[in-house]
Amino acid sequence: MRTIKFRAQDIASNKWLFGDIRHHKNDVCIFEQGGNKGEQVKPETVGQFTGLTDRNGTEIYEGDILLYNGNRRIVEWEYGTFGLSMHENGFPFQAFYELPVPIVDSTVIGNVFDNPELIEKGGKK
Repeated sequence: MRTIKFRAQDIASNKWLFGDIRHHKNDVCIFEQGGNKGEQVKPETVGQFTGLTDRNGTEIYEGDILLYNGNRRIVEWEYGTFGLSMHENGFPFQAFYELPVPIVDSTVIGNVFDNPELIEKGGKK
């Protein structure tokens, strides 16, 4: 069974929070797994854990930017599955690789919220 968890940025501090996600009225909150106190987060930053790690053991979440085969790839949820898409100059390519691709040599180098410049500079390292 894979671990179901999420991450999102705290609405007040921009700190990344990890755990369960809950909706309450118009708010989205992250709760420590098994906990009963949640923090309000920015809904646009919510990303689900893929169940995979990179070559350094870093957990891979939706919205992460991976260095994969010398190219920057974004982890996205498309077509009912997690996958890697390539963006260049802010626009997605048609290429979409369903996870798990052989990501043994991939490295999380950032995410689309903290490091948008990694996307805007194009797909190559």
